[in-house]
Amino acid sequence: MPSFYRAWRTLCVAQFFVMLAIYIGFGVAKNPGAVMGDFNDLLMHFSGYVVAGISIGFAFGKRSAAWRFLVLFLFSTGIECFQYTLPWRSFDVRDIAANTVGIVLGLLLWWLVSLIVRRALK
Repeated sequence: MPSFYRAWRTLCVAQFFVMLAIYIGFGVAKNPGAVMGDFNDLLMHFSGYVVAGISIGFAFGKRSAAWRFLVLFLFSTGIECFQYTLPWRSFDVRDIAANTVGIVLGLLLWWLVSLIVRRALK
């Protein structure tokens, strides 16, 4: 079981960092809508960070929820601030708000799933 757990954790950590790289790529792209399609921007931010909140839970579940929240919040805010410096992108506080709500929901969903799994394994 420990080798399975190590392999699982390695995959979760790798997936988390690949996801962050994809977010950076879309965050600085000139026209991300050409790749992703035209969806509601705030819904995309929200849902993307729900996934990120769940992902960081699997990748770094031993860390505190506050640490996981802070990492994702600083990451999402950093991308928005970087977009401010790009002439083809813009800074939007509503994106940060949607990201933050998504992070919180993702962390809560991960906590709920981990609680159910822990109780089932007892």
